[in-house]
Amino acid sequence: MAPIDPHSFTDSSHPLATHISLSLYFDFSSSTILASALLSLSSPHSGPISLDARSLSISAVLHPQTLSPLPFSLSSTTDPVKGQSLTLRPPVALAAADLRQNLPLRIHTVPVDPRAVDFSVPGHAGGADSVLRAAERAKAARSCDGGATRGSTAACVRRGRDDIRFRHTCSLSRWGEIGSREVGPRTRVYAEAAGEVLDAAAREFAGTDEMIRVGERLFGAYEWERFDLLVLPPSFPYGGMENPRMVFLTPTVIKGDASGGQVVAHELAHSWTGNLITNKTNDHFWLNEGFTTYAERRIVEAVQGEDIAALNIGIGWRGLVEEMERFKDNMEFTKLKTNQEGVDPDDVYSQVPYEKGFQFLWRIERQIGRPAFDEFLKKYIATFKFQSIDTDMFLNFLKANVPGIENEIDLELWTEGTGIPSDAMEPVSNIYAKIVSLANGFKLGRMPREDEVADWRGQEWELYLENLPKSVEASQLSALDACYRLAESKDYEVKVAFLQLAISSGCRDHHSEVERTLKEVGRMKYLRPLYTALVQGSGKEEEKIFAKRIFLEARDCYHPIAQGVVESILSKHL
Repeated sequence: MAPIDPHSFTDSSHPLATHISLSLYFDFSSSTILASALLSLSSPHSGPISLDARSLSISAVLHPQTLSPLPFSLSSTTDPVKGQSLTLRPPVALAAADLRQNLPLRIHTVPVDPRAVDFSVPGHAGGADSVLRAAERAKAARSCDGGATRGSTAACVRRGRDDIRFRHTCSLSRWGEIGSREVGPRTRVYAEAAGEVLDAAAREFAGTDEMIRVGERLFGAYEWERFDLLVLPPSFPYGGMENPRMVFLTPTVIKGDASGGQVVAHELAHSWTGNLITNKTNDHFWLNEGFTTYAERRIVEAVQGEDIAALNIGIGWRGLVEEMERFKDNMEFTKLKTNQEGVDPDDVYSQVPYEKGFQFLWRIERQIGRPAFDEFLKKYIATFKFQSIDTDMFLNFLKANVPGIENEIDLELWTEGTGIPSDAMEPVSNIYAKIVSLANGFKLGRMPREDEVADWRGQEWELYLENLPKSVEASQLSALDACYRLAESKDYEVKVAFLQLAISSGCRDHHSEVERTLKEVGRMKYLRPLYTALVQGSGKEEEKIFAKRIFLEARDCYHPIAQGVVESILSKHL
């Protein structure tokens, strides 16, 4: 066995799948998916083939020509991280005859631990019934909305490397029609048509096409043709997900002032760093997220200005410092190149690959200058596009194209060392310095004046709150909130940062807002700090009871991944 990935049963001596043809049938009554998959392999193979399965029941593996059953086995035990090993045993004659060996599988999911799919059910935040959300790019959005009739079929769309077909064959109860708005020649926003979500999303993301043009100028041609946006229900556990051509977003990024477009900038940047070039395994996750965070901030700087980019860097810096405290007992996960053997990636997901990765690339930029680094980035992307790479491949490319860089920057310390290297740095800007200075003044009892914060938006307040001590006088926080209503902010970054401070400072005046927030959103970026603040530390029995009750009442409204994160926090402290 020659494993490629600590999170997979795949054997590196086996041929990789070059194509997967996947057919799905959604059975909403049982929250299961019936499916068939046709795998095309890169080369002939006469031995067993190892695949990964989680919460799947495999009913058959078939001969591609005769459709007669082929032998296979699914491991009787389930690894808590990798799931089950699925072993296929194609006949030697078949493998020798076909250069590209096609193996059909018949599959259905088990309605347990559905990490890769989220059935909206009664009680879900934002949901009143089951719904299959699909995008117009596959000609399936309308046919899969509520009220669709049995037997409606989506058309086939052939675009470059994709051949996408959706077939909708079941009646769906009306949940809410999905509407859309064009916001650019390559971008359409999809969201629930009812209420204000769609209109608000279209306004928030109106600048997307300009960001695409900036990205092309900085990083090369946009290879994916479309860049559409789908706003999901509040139970979606992430800020965004960078699916090629169709980005998924949480509704919490709709802030009303276009600043939520920065999340879109991050997902757009993945079109070059993460989708076009991908990390080979999760041990090298920083290659996706560190590069994308750097690219995002370059796009934001070009579109919104250097001050806004500096605020983003400052917020990221504070997040990186906090992660050092979180992992103080297991510093392995403060490295860029990690060892995640036997580790669930969800358990160690953090800002480290994002912010330490950004700091590493920013350090290289400072060393060789921005023009030279821009040329390096374009060459890097052009060289490795449509490939999966690891840290060593990047470092070898860096040293080959920037001769002597290893003598100027300790590359091994940055990629394999723990903690924050001494040559990392906070941003330097007037607005950043002013906000940090005001936060330091609050520590001494000085409230910011209205004229000092009159033009602040969410990011300024977020950075201010992030620079306050984790525990201050409850009366101080109450006075701050009385002036600026931070606990009721429509910007969840501000709201959650304030509520986290309020909990840590023993200010129970805001418990009702904490409860409301934990019940209306499922984004893990907000759940993790609020639940942790409630249960962490001694003498907090009332808060622990409060947290446990909220989770019991809200659990079914969270995505299964978010459920697991909260359960882990509670089990550690209760």
